[in-house]
Amino acid sequence: MRMNWSKDSTGSIPEDWDTMPKPKIDQNARAHTTISNWKAFSENQPWLESVEFPLLTDAAFTGELTLGPYAFINTVATSQRKTVKPAVVLRYAVHRKWDYPDFSETDSTLYHGGGPAEELAALASLCMGVRLRAGRLTRRFEPHGDPFGRPDEMGDPIEPYFVPATPPLNPNALTGPHPLEELSRLSTLLTITNEQSNALIRSSRLYQEALWACESDPAMSWLLLVSAVEVVANAWMTDEVDNVERLQGARPSLYKHLEERGDRTLLSLIADEFASVLGATQKFVKFCLTFIPPTPPKRPSEWAQVRWTKTSLRSALSKVYDYRSQALHSGKPFPAPMCTSPGRLAEWDAPAETLSSIAIHQGGSTWLKGDIPMHFHIFEYIARNAILNWWQQL
Repeated sequence: MRMNWSKDSTGSIPEDWDTMPKPKIDQNARAHTTISNWKAFSENQPWLESVEFPLLTDAAFTGELTLGPYAFINTVATSQRKTVKPAVVLRYAVHRKWDYPDFSETDSTLYHGGGPAEELAALASLCMGVRLRAGRLTRRFEPHGDPFGRPDEMGDPIEPYFVPATPPLNPNALTGPHPLEELSRLSTLLTITNEQSNALIRSSRLYQEALWACESDPAMSWLLLVSAVEVVANAWMTDEVDNVERLQGARPSLYKHLEERGDRTLLSLIADEFASVLGATQKFVKFCLTFIPPTPPKRPSEWAQVRWTKTSLRSALSKVYDYRSQALHSGKPFPAPMCTSPGRLAEWDAPAETLSSIAIHQGGSTWLKGDIPMHFHIFEYIARNAILNWWQQL
């Protein structure tokens, strides 16, 4: 699993670099390491070695699962001394040698900030809706080596930063235990295109980071989760959308006002003027609505619910994206009520999905109920399931 290549540590080229044997790389067929290794396993390429990584989490799991060259081994972690524990061990069987870079050009197409083990940890996090992060390599199995493997302590310790909150901002991640059999959908990675798998892995990495940060830095988690949806929305929505349609989806009240004036020229002019701004919003909202999950299985009283209609959800999701744009471009954080734990009454089956009062004053600012489209855990429910639904239809 050692894949760091450089011409040498000083930046100069070794004398024999050009003559070193390097496999030919087909740039058009490049896939993430976990996928290309899985394909090599399926093609009965010889086993080269196996390595183990602990998957750190605050969740609990049942069962075990082996998918191709990857085994998810349940450690049955029950210690109460630490919140984050190595509850799963990923055993990664290597069947494909790594590509040698030719250093002729910069190529970061497959870069997502993590290694192969983190790819699988992030995808597993998305599949099950839990916090998972790969630790450093701990054991290595080699041909003709020790059949019990050898401990490996190379690399720096990896301990995810996580501060649990009470009550939690995202209670969805705490439900469980989670059956590892839910990871069986990973087998479909072999049937989708490289572009689709690239978008899926980058999206899952953003989702993974959003879950780890949400209790300690919820404003950042909102940005990460919106971006997770945007990545797959970009991969999904390639057709051009009419600018008037974009305006209708992103700013329905403005569209209605202009349409009632009966001046289609003015409507088209304004739609074209704001097309570049509204295009991203429309793409985000349309993706979410196309792959929207059913209503959450457990809900609070009706007056604390998000209305699960396309009209209402379109307005709510547009507002979420607008807050995202304000945070990125104006430095204005997501509203404080969207970054605090949702309230819950004893008789409810689930926490409030949106602001449960007519208004709230917090952090020196005031927001009306209509300004708070939904709490974080509801958007997490929408985002995760929309991404999974898109993955499923592939």
